[in-house]
Amino acid sequence: MTIQFSEPAASDLANIKRYHAEYAGADVAGELTNRIVTTLERLIARNPGAGRRRPEFGSQVRSFPVLPYIVFYRAERNRVYVVRILHGHRNIQRPLASLLLAM
Repeated sequence: MTIQFSEPAASDLANIKRYHAEYAGADVAGELTNRIVTTLERLIARNPGAGRRRPEFGSQVRSFPVLPYIVFYRAERNRVYVVRILHGHRNIQRPLASLLLAM
């Protein structure tokens, strides 16, 4: 399966890298974003059912933690579609609900 990022998810990943580069350094930021992408490629793409079902955001939405973040995705025929990547302490109801209603 291939990995495809929604525009908000791609923006989330860029913002994660930018934030951590500013506060923890470029190496830490690179390691964290690489860990997120590697988890998607090596674990989720090979086992798309590994994540927790999230029916409150749609019947096909799943989440998987890459601490301190949570990756929200949908497993489709030949791809994993990453919907959002949000910090685990964030109130996720509003960002996800608004994004999913727009699809």
